[in-house]
Amino acid sequence: MQRVKGVSVGEDPQAAEGVTARVRGMGVRRRAVALAPLLALVAGGKAAGAPVMPVMPVVPLALPEGINIARIKPVLELIGRSAELAWDCQLVPVPRMLAMVENGWTMGFGAGKSSNLSSRLLFSEDVFVSGVWPIARSEVDRELRAVEDLKGLRVCVVRGLDYGRALEAAKGSIYAAEYVSGDFRTRVRQLMAGRCDVLLANHFNTDVRALRQRIADSGGNLERLKVGPSPLGTLGERFVAARGSSLAALIPALDQAVRNNRREIGQLLAAEE
Repeated sequence: MQRVKGVSVGEDPQAAEGVTARVRGMGVRRRAVALAPLLALVAGGKAAGAPVMPVMPVVPLALPEGINIARIKPVLELIGRSAELAWDCQLVPVPRMLAMVENGWTMGFGAGKSSNLSSRLLFSEDVFVSGVWPIARSEVDRELRAVEDLKGLRVCVVRGLDYGRALEAAKGSIYAAEYVSGDFRTRVRQLMAGRCDVLLANHFNTDVRALRQRIADSGGNLERLKVGPSPLGTLGERFVAARGSSLAALIPALDQAVRNNRREIGQLLAAEE
């Protein structure tokens, strides 16, 4: 598990201490807590005549360990400021993130919206849409332009991450799924070591040069790896919380914050690194 520095910013450290849930392994050390009233204040609006509270609620947020945190962090900070909250972020494997979210210990972001989770989890609107790009070993002797082009190949995917209807339906019938974990650098290393023929990677914009640069920065040899000419699918990146939990009350406020800052979010994701 990796804590993300610099995202959680409260105005009153002592007050923030009372609303921060710290995760340890699969468990949580839950402090006693004024989280529900604070979340109700943010999500429901201030009651007429009520005094303004001099504190930003600090909300726990789990992110997939392979996410491009350098690009996502400014987007989360922008949304947090607009929704009048601060994030306490941590990077964890996707299955652990979903388990934590279902137990109401944290909000999540970036796991996709699968239909079998919708009855238990509440998803926000799309914050942005990522492309699901194929990164192949150089000896793969075909262009990967469509899901059908994966036929007969071993494809590295992350357990628990939803890649969209077409790619999910193709598992086991068109391609063989090899489940991998770890951050992006670890997955690239596994691809180069021959664990699979193709790695599916989420990328936040259509500039393939940025994805190639990320591969190189992660230790990938671009003479031995090649990126497909286009995404094989898309993945809506959303916030998620357990239905009926106090954290779920934040979803409407987060949706409004995204709507209010749609252009700025696009600009942050399109900016050169």
